[in-house]
Amino acid sequence: MVGTWVRRDTKERVHVTLKVEAAGAGLKLTYTVTAAQAPAGQIMTVLTQLDGKDAVAMVDGKPSGQTMAIRSIDSRHMSGIVKMAGDQIGASKSEISLDGKVCKVENTSKGPDGKPTTSVEYWDRK
Repeated sequence: MVGTWVRRDTKERVHVTLKVEAAGAGLKLTYTVTAAQAPAGQIMTVLTQLDGKDAVAMVDGKPSGQTMAIRSIDSRHMSGIVKMAGDQIGASKSEISLDGKVCKVENTSKGPDGKPTTSVEYWDRK
């Protein structure tokens, strides 16, 4: 998992890069997000122990009100719960390919109608 990952382009036209670094028994995740409305980029950092406990998401160095509870299942699989102000807003499951070059992430969140929606995104290791 350690390394730099780039999310494949989506309809949203938002470019996201994820740098994953070892941090003690856990990981430091640094997301860099660029879009038309934020061409200079926005940086979100999460320091997780991979134990399923809430970890604060910092955006541009300030608490965002969002937390991520990430749990390592094995060397290729993780699951996570995303909360905003303490309320769950999403969940994800990730799987790294056998060759370690692609990460598939399945995200579940509430749609505008309140019903669950699922999306799948792919990340390529740089």
